[in-house]
Amino acid sequence: MKLINDFFFIVESLEKDGEYRCKVRLNKEHPLYMVHFPQNPVTPGVCLVQISSEILEEHFGKEFILKGAGSIKFKKIVKREDTPTFIFSNYKEQEGEASVFVSVEDERTQYIKMSLHYQVI
Repeated sequence: MKLINDFFFIVESLEKDGEYRCKVRLNKEHPLYMVHFPQNPVTPGVCLVQISSEILEEHFGKEFILKGAGSIKFKKIVKREDTPTFIFSNYKEQEGEASVFVSVEDERTQYIKMSLHYQVI
């Protein structure tokens, strides 16, 4: 199930200056927030990985199937009212596979950094 376009998040802005940056707005009213720590709703890590994948698919016009993660370090919780920017760097694609480093952050802090590996279709 895709999360993009008002379902769970919407792209607010894009920048391509050596790094690929994508600022997103999360859907604060999504039902997921009602069950994922209802007293203090947070964005599930798996959703942040999926958002990264969908942004790559939109950018490259290809399908990316997650094969693994070299590392994922959660540094701060992403709350539903946050507007994080996904920063993609060190993208490499070879023989139907791709890898990329993703940092999720805003003006004040880094939320997550992750190294993702995909099969490209």
